Amino acid sequence: MKIPPLILMPIFLLTAMVQADTYEVLVVDIAGAGDRSKIAEFKKDARQFNGLHQKGYTAARPYFNLLTMNNGKVYFVFGFRGAVQGIHRQNYPGTEKNLRRLKNDGKLKYPDMHWLPVGEIRRLLKTP
Repeated sequence: MKIPPLILMPIFLLTAMVQADTYEVLVVDIAGAGDRSKIAEFKKDARQFNGLHQKGYTAARPYFNLLTMNNGKVYFVFGFRGAVQGIHRQNYPGTEKNLRRLKNDGKLKYPDMHWLPVGEIRRLLKTP
């Protein structure tokens, strides 16, 4: 018995939609565009985190960046690749866990981390 292709089409489409996970970016912290000290700290941290894989931590990925947004803020993010391609959050559970362990004067260094879909990050980015 041969199954007509029109009957199989919805099954294939549904399968593709279920498998298409959205790519996301972890917003580690946010600063105002004029907050030079915090932005300098973000840059320093990005260099350190992005260099971990060269120091023998092969699981560490150099995906930390600063993004200047059109809302007057600078986002310190993890997951930025190319033109904000993002990553699958479930592939990097250790990154968020390790960032949550960082303390600054006894307080969490990055208390407000959250994931945003790549589409939202692209929308907030300043156009060059």
